[in-house]
Amino acid sequence: MFQERLVLAGGVRFELIFHSRSEYRLACWKENRLLVEYTSADGYEFKSIEKLRYDFERDAEDALRQG
Repeated sequence: MFQERLVLAGGVRFELIFHSRSEYRLACWKENRLLVEYTSADGYEFKSIEKLRYDFERDAEDALRQG
């Protein structure tokens, strides 16, 4: 199991929990508002942990830019 939580300036928080290919959760919040969430239940086509994290970080950056 891998688990990471980050708290950044401006009320931005990230949570990454990875149990296995079939059980994971990555989430990004800003000021307690969920901006992006990837979970094993939402149908994301898992290819690798690197690709999962890359896609999530790209979507989180886009969401944070939009406000």
